[in-house]
Amino acid sequence: MWSADPADERYLTGFPGLGESASEWIVRRHVKTFGVDSPTPDNPVSTSYPCHMMCRREHITHYENVAHLDQVVNTRFTFVGFPLKLRGAHAGPTRAVALVDG
Repeated sequence: MWSADPADERYLTGFPGLGESASEWIVRRHVKTFGVDSPTPDNPVSTSYPCHMMCRREHITHYENVAHLDQVVNTRFTFVGFPLKLRGAHAGPTRAVALVDG
């Protein structure tokens, strides 16, 4: 069982994550960016990180630890990510916003 509470030890290990076949599914559908509510899109037991490697290879951006995804399930929305500019970093915090019509 996955826990959204970072203080809970299951937070880093109690979720399925994506394997190689799921990562390639993303590529086949021409996804440009995606987000997950877990600390990584990869399966936590993976040592090869197929989703991270796919994102790097295909230039697909992904967002980790996205909160409140339950509020946009089955809803069409525009995603806007406001990242912090960090010199020399390959990742960093982003303010994720869903703009919902209506």
